[in-house]
Formats: sequence, C-alpha cells, structure tokens
Amino acid sequence: MNVPDLKNVILPKLLSGVRDGLPLDAIGATDCLQALALTGQALRFDRPRHPEQFQVEESVVDHRAILPDAARKLVLRLLSGKNPASGPLAAAIVRTLAERKFRLHPFDLPKLEPFVKAHAESLGAEALAFSQRETPVAQKQNYFAPEQLNDDNWMHASPAVKAGYIRTRRASDPDAARAMVEAVWTSESADSRLRLLEAFREALSEKDALFLKGLEKDRAPRVRELAQRLLVRLPGFDGDDPNLRAALERIKLSKAGLIFKRTALTLELPATVRDFTKMAWLNETFGPVGLEPLAEALSLPVDDMVAAAEKQSDLLAAFLFMATRDRRLDVVRTITDRHLRDSWEAFSQFDAQMLADYSPDMRQLWVEHIFRPDRWAADTSPWTIRQTAQWLDGQATEDLFSAIVQSKPWHSLRKDNGRYEADILDSMAVMSPSSMRSTLRAELAALEPAKSGNAVLFLDLMDSLETAHA
Repeated sequence: MNVPDLKNVILPKLLSGVRDGLPLDAIGATDCLQALALTGQALRFDRPRHPEQFQVEESVVDHRAILPDAARKLVLRLLSGKNPASGPLAAAIVRTLAERKFRLHPFDLPKLEPFVKAHAESLGAEALAFSQRETPVAQKQNYFAPEQLNDDNWMHASPAVKAGYIRTRRASDPDAARAMVEAVWTSESADSRLRLLEAFREALSEKDALFLKGLEKDRAPRVRELAQRLLVRLPGFDGDDPNLRAALERIKLSKAGLIFKRTALTLELPATVRDFTKMAWLNETFGPVGLEPLAEALSLPVDDMVAAAEKQSDLLAAFLFMATRDRRLDVVRTITDRHLRDSWEAFSQFDAQMLADYSPDMRQLWVEHIFRPDRWAADTSPWTIRQTAQWLDGQATEDLFSAIVQSKPWHSLRKDNGRYEADILDSMAVMSPSSMRSTLRAELAALEPAKSGNAVLFLDLMDSLETAHA
C-alpha cells in the first residue's frame, strides 16, 4: 500500500460514494474506516505538483528611515482622515520626507493609497513598488534616488529625476551631458525629451548647435519650439529669429523730452487682445525672446531698454516675463523696485512651472522681488497669499513671512468671520519657517478650528520631523 494507491483507488470511491464497497484488498486494509483514515493521512503529507514556471518579484530595498511613531500618527491624521490635507500640504509633506530621507511605514501604504499613487515617484522605492503592484512588469518604472544616479543608470530614473541629473551634469561637463542625452534621445517620450532639453539652458554654448539644429524635425511641437528658442540664444547666432521679429513689430522707438531727448519705447497691442488675455499674449510673444537679443536689436543696453519703457506698464510686464525666463534677477528687481508696484498681478494667470529650472535660493529671491506684502492693499485678494506659496514652493524667509503676517489681506482675513478658504491657512503653514511657527499658531488660534485644523497639524508634523532629524 502506498500513497498513489490511496489517491487513485480509494479517494475517487470515497468522493463518489461507497455503495459498491471499497477495494480494500488493493491497499491491504481490513475495513472502510481504516481506509478512510489512511487516505486522510496520505493527503496531509502529499506535496502538490510544482508549477511549470515561476514569477519571482524583485525585492525592494529602501534605505530611507521609517517615519518615527509621533510623525507617523500625524501623517495618518492629515492624509487619511475625514478632512484630508489639501494639495499644498500634501506636496509639502512629500518634499519634506524627501529632504529628510524618511519613508512611510509599510503598514501605512494601503491606508494612504491615493496619496501614495499621486506622489509615488517622490516617496521612495517601497512606495513606488506598492503603487505599481498591479502594473505589468514591462510597464513598471524603476526608482533611483538622486544620490544613487550615475552616468550608467541615469536613463532608468523618472523623467523629472533624469532632467535634474542632466542639469547637474551640464553644470560640470556640458559635452558629456549632451552626449548622454543624444544616446537615449530616440527612446524617450515627448515629455521626457522636453524636460531633458530644458536642462540645456545650463551652460548653453556653440557646441550644442548641431544637436539643436537636428531637433527641427522632432515629432513633438513643444520640443521643436524649445529647440528653436535655445538655438537663437547661442552666441553668434545669425539666422532668422521669428520670435524676436514678432516682438520688434510691436515696439515703437521714439525720442521724448523738450530739452534733453531720451529714448522712449511704446508697445502696440493687437486689436484682438483684450484685458483678460493681455498677460497671456505678452508672455507668449515676449517670453521666448531673450533680453539681450531684444536690447541688441533696439541698439540699447538692457538697463536703458527697461528705463525707456518706464511709462509702459504692459511693456514692463513683458520685460518682467523675459527677465524671469532668462533668470536675470537683477532686472526683475529693477522693474519691481522702480516701475511695477503690483508686479504679482502679472503672474496671476500662470503657474510656478515658469521657475522649473530655478534653484531654491533663486526662487526665494524671485518671490521676494515679485510679491511685496508691504504693498498689498486692503482690497488685495487673500488668494495672493496662496499664489505666493505656489510660486515659492517651500518655506519663506523670516522677513517675507513676517511681512505676510503683517499684511493688510491677512488682517482683513482674520476679521472676515469665516469668509475665507482653508487653502489660504494651509499655504501659510507651508511657508512658515521654523522660527515663526509659534507666531502662526497664535494667529491660527483666533480662526475657525474646522478650517485651521490641518494647518496646525502640519506645523506639529514639521516640528516632529525636525526633532527626529536633529
């Protein structure tokens, strides 16, 4: 008697009924109960058949430290409660976890699934693997922390991380960075190609000309347009620049003054441009044009060109867009200090993507030049605070934050008896530097708890993370 006999002879009879009796002689049993017991024991120790093929999941290694318990509880309250954190708070949490090299507890990933899926690329290898657990193997993304990238693996990272790596390499070795991009160009998506090309703003030189000219037939219109804008900014470019030509067609140069003649610039808007589309038209027409090429075409130094437009607020806004794209913070400051008192309004229709290639320090300076809380009037919308936080994308300096707390829109918001959105309070929490959190808590204590609750929890979380990281 052996296991195959019990399975092949006795088990079918037991399953179908034993009215015809069991073949006890075949297995050497004396009665039915003994046969039943032997069959049961045989099934206990019988191993299942091996599958013909295996699919082995790669193990995920995430070297970030798990959130401390105190911070973990606050994250769960903020992101999985009945009143989940707003977009600005969620983005700030992701940014802070990345900066301090913390990761979510594995047990919390299912509880925070919507948040994890929205920010998986920034939350670490474990979160990315969780978000892609049902994604086909061929479509899964690899996770590479920025500090783990090198010239051999950079192309396997996410588009944003790849662009950041190439931007860094452009700063140290432009030729090597260009060669790496050329090697993978045809295999990249349109969005990834655009991001990589944006990185060429760093250390742009005549050596990039051949590569940029080759993009004239790229299948993505946005890539072709950006390549053309970069090409015309190369030193010594002598070809046609349609963007510069279009801008010059709208500027009239004249002489003003009775005794001392000075140059004056006037902007002529198309008849089809209305007030609500004016800023978009100015950015579209003048944004792609560099300050230096335009000043050279007008035979003026950049500073004189700005001064010549002192009474033309629309033209000054156009110069402001150009200076922003050129990262000429000195020109940005000149325009906002001397000419445009309400410069923040020019950017109300745009998003912070315009500062995508700014470093955090440059972004802070730009925001301080553009958004002037001391100039905000009582009728300035409190949403300007939200706008400031969007462009800043991080903590404000003590001077800027103190000015916001003392600004008229913030004081009017406190007197408005609930006629404000929680997003504005969340934006204040995101911008608050650590030294000003106690001040902001005192300000929030006077407001509706239902609207200020998440902002206070966020401040507690930031304190907890800084303590754990110390």
